[in-house]
Amino acid sequence: MAFISIFNDVIGPVMRGPSSSHTAGAHRIGLVVRDLLGAEPRDVRVTFDPKGSMAPTWESLGVDLALAAGLMGWTMLDEKYVSSVERMRAAGSAIDVDIAPLEETDHPNGMLVEILPREGERLRVIAEAVGGGGIRITSVNGRPVEIDGKSRVELVEDGLPTRKVRPVFFVRRAEAVFESGKEMVAVSEARGLSLGEAALAYEAELLGFTEVEVVDEMLRRLEVMERSAAAGLDDGRSDMLLLEPTALKILTAEESGAVAVGGIHTRAAARAMAVMHHCNSRGVVCAAPTGGSAGVVPGVILSLAEEMGLPRRRAVLALFAAGAVGLIVARRATFAAEIAGCQVEIGVAGAMAAAAVVEAAGGGPRQAADAAAVSLQNTLGSPCDPVAGACEVPCHTRNAVAASSAFTCADLVLGGYVNPIPLDEAIDVSYEVGKALPAELRCTARGGCAVAPSALALRPRR
Repeated sequence: MAFISIFNDVIGPVMRGPSSSHTAGAHRIGLVVRDLLGAEPRDVRVTFDPKGSMAPTWESLGVDLALAAGLMGWTMLDEKYVSSVERMRAAGSAIDVDIAPLEETDHPNGMLVEILPREGERLRVIAEAVGGGGIRITSVNGRPVEIDGKSRVELVEDGLPTRKVRPVFFVRRAEAVFESGKEMVAVSEARGLSLGEAALAYEAELLGFTEVEVVDEMLRRLEVMERSAAAGLDDGRSDMLLLEPTALKILTAEESGAVAVGGIHTRAAARAMAVMHHCNSRGVVCAAPTGGSAGVVPGVILSLAEEMGLPRRRAVLALFAAGAVGLIVARRATFAAEIAGCQVEIGVAGAMAAAAVVEAAGGGPRQAADAAAVSLQNTLGSPCDPVAGACEVPCHTRNAVAASSAFTCADLVLGGYVNPIPLDEAIDVSYEVGKALPAELRCTARGGCAVAPSALALRPRR
């Protein structure tokens, strides 16, 4: 059974924006390559395939920054991160990007990383950023390997020193309690637990943590969400490529009655946009499940906390309920818009948020799963079409709408709607529809909104 963790793969990573594949994934690839090298890098060349999604978006999304920070051994939270390429050059190293066909990987987020250390042999690594900050190393110096950063790995070659790779995720201590939506609901009901409680138990058992340790870790991620929303409501901290910050204006207008309807839906939408403002200013956010969808779940959770006066533990359980839905998606599908479009990023975030609303409202695990399924059924066919290759247009408003929609999906199920298509099937359908999208609509900035005349006329600020 694949090792899928809420903290590793769903409510996380804690990262710098704007994209979990392009920043968190690339950063983790850099860390692993540094371990494989066993020395300080000197000349680094990164190659992206022209047909993939990295080639048209690497510059606007800062893939080189993330790789450089990882290669230097820095965390993503280090303030030096945003100047990592310049600092690497100042230290006597260089990172160059090339666009050329890659025959050794067909993943749209695949890359070739070639490094000449200060001493020793050249290193050649084929790597893939597989979505949501996940990674896969498939080749080292022409030899096939399987490295996903979730365990300690030692590579042994005749006559050469052992290459040791440290994990960049939490490691597994036990097998998963459930692996499908059907099993998830059955286990929850059999144990008399809400979906959030069942997910908390899942994560504690899987990682070998105590319940207190798991709750504390989720609280830390909730605090990151709170800080990112607050930062996004501070217009002076915005440094986006395309958009002017508007989240504060929307929230202020709602509070003064200057919008058509208002209410928790609008406030959640504004907070979701605030998180995305911060994410796209290279701020620290908690991916949920990705950087491009990082606003949805925080927008909903923070609004629920304000409207319902949720105690911290109930907010944590709502996050775990959201994480439970994401677990099943990670197991059955993907979080990579490059593979299946925006429906597996912002669409999935909306489904996770719908389950969180049900949990916060006291609904049962089956109702939470049904609310998530209904949400997924209404995002089928959603393309990933980032204007200018940035996660801003239309990503910010999609995060906002998904956050708002989560309340409606929850209300429909709690109000009596009987969902005929269960969560597992909704996930499978969403995945298949996403894969059927043409490449132009899967995070290449070559279709959809990205090629509208007004979009093509936009000029990035930096």
